[in-house]
Amino acid sequence: MSKREKIIVFLMVLSLVYGFYVFYIEAPAKKGTVEKNSKLESLNKFISHIANLTRESLSEIDSYIIEKAPKQWDKDPLLSSDTKFQFKAENTEAALSALEVNIKYTGYLKMGAKNIAILNGLEYEEGEELENSGFIIRKIFPDQVIIEIKGKRKEITIPLEEI
Repeated sequence: MSKREKIIVFLMVLSLVYGFYVFYIEAPAKKGTVEKNSKLESLNKFISHIANLTRESLSEIDSYIIEKAPKQWDKDPLLSSDTKFQFKAENTEAALSALEVNIKYTGYLKMGAKNIAILNGLEYEEGEELENSGFIIRKIFPDQVIIEIKGKRKEITIPLEEI
């Protein structure tokens, strides 16, 4: 190797050692403390800036709400009762009757203007009487059938049962 090549290799090795020292030994020590302090300072500035913005932009009503929200309420606005709450259904008897009659609505067909319901495996149209039961079909919908007890004006809704 010539003298010139030795000098070039020496300078290259020297620059590699210097680069290693700068990036891996000196830099982490400086960056760690500087980054933590700068991040902490920027976070504190951000928080104080947001706090000032909210103080300036809050109306009297908002300030009052924020002030009163964490305090204990004298009267609870939610329902609190020892009795059990029950909804009053309008057609409770009809719903019970639908369960008692044991009629299953399992299919719906629309053929032109005719609606056909399949009840207990048999096909019926509106106005027909159910076989051996004393019920008349009043209205057929894709999701339910309304039947009426023969001789009475009591309607029972039977929902579609998907199999």
